[in-house]
Amino acid sequence: MNLQAAVLPNRRILVIDDNEAIIEDFRKILCDDANDNAELSRAEATLFGDSNGRSSLPKFLVDAASQGQDGFVLVEQAQRESQPYAMVFVDMRMPPGWDGIETIAHIWETDPRVQVVVCTAYSDDSWEDMSERLDLGDRLLILKKPFDNVEVYQLASTLTMKWEMTRQAEIKVNALEAAVRTRTQALQCEIAERKLLEIKLEQLSSTDPLTGLANRRRFADTLSAEWVRAQRTRKPIGLVMIDIDHFKLYNDHYGHMGGDACLRRVASELARSARGCMDLVARFGGEEFAVVLPELDYEGTRDVAQRFCSAVAELKEPHAVAIGGWVTVSVGFTSIVPPMDVPAEQLMELADAALYESKRSGRNRATGRTPVGYGAVVHQCEPQIDTAA
Repeated sequence: MNLQAAVLPNRRILVIDDNEAIIEDFRKILCDDANDNAELSRAEATLFGDSNGRSSLPKFLVDAASQGQDGFVLVEQAQRESQPYAMVFVDMRMPPGWDGIETIAHIWETDPRVQVVVCTAYSDDSWEDMSERLDLGDRLLILKKPFDNVEVYQLASTLTMKWEMTRQAEIKVNALEAAVRTRTQALQCEIAERKLLEIKLEQLSSTDPLTGLANRRRFADTLSAEWVRAQRTRKPIGLVMIDIDHFKLYNDHYGHMGGDACLRRVASELARSARGCMDLVARFGGEEFAVVLPELDYEGTRDVAQRFCSAVAELKEPHAVAIGGWVTVSVGFTSIVPPMDVPAEQLMELADAALYESKRSGRNRATGRTPVGYGAVVHQCEPQIDTAA
């Protein structure tokens, strides 16, 4: 609907009647000549509550058609041009074409909002007959012929006003719905941003800022959860503890910025050498790292531990004050099927003891320990497994 149609009241009326004299009567009542009709002026004062009367009655724009088909064409054209009729006066009998009811049915298919007044002189056209053929709702009234001028004018005034009020209500509802959609979209965006922020905050709270690996808190939560799951499923869980050899000497020689860079490079290599997203590689603290290996037996954990050791050595990161001249790591590992009455700390004690053995035995190696006496063991091995780089 164009801007003018949305602002100006709609006083467009269509008269469909096969009697040209009746069409002319409608024009006289509803158009310019109506201003000289004293009876209509009195009716206007009653209708609008103006005891002094008005200087002029509202004028209507009246189009006419002599057959239902022609009237339907005018309604379609008005719809296409976004200048719909507010109401239609329809004669009931217009041979040889459509009768009034058929005409109304076609019109309402095109414009369901238009108000309709059926003009009839026959008593056999009952409301019941019409209701059987039309979905009447509140859009249709009956005007008996011969009609009274005041009655015609009142119908035109009331029904065009009703059409206008309905349109204004729709405009307000549409505006309200648009405002609700806009607000809903804004709220959805706000919720999405908040969720993203929560995710980022959660990531920050569980991520080591220097290396980008999981931090000690996330390591502890993951180890606890995987330990309980392994107890329930009776599947193994592996743990690897890693320590950079002679890192204090490295920091003293290269400075803390150099030490931070070394930590990042080692962390990146450890993450690359893990099995992927199923393993959790974490910075345990200082120059120590820990890796949780769900559902991995002792031999598999040994292979991963040795891979960590070799991968860091193959970086050939210079370490001027180390015996070999390169940055290396000492690794301790273990894997067990946890008994129901054993806490996860026992797994850490085994891996940490194995790490101590690697350091005591010369560093740059991986040492494993099994929980002899704990019950179920994936593979019974010697307490130490040394792998020279």
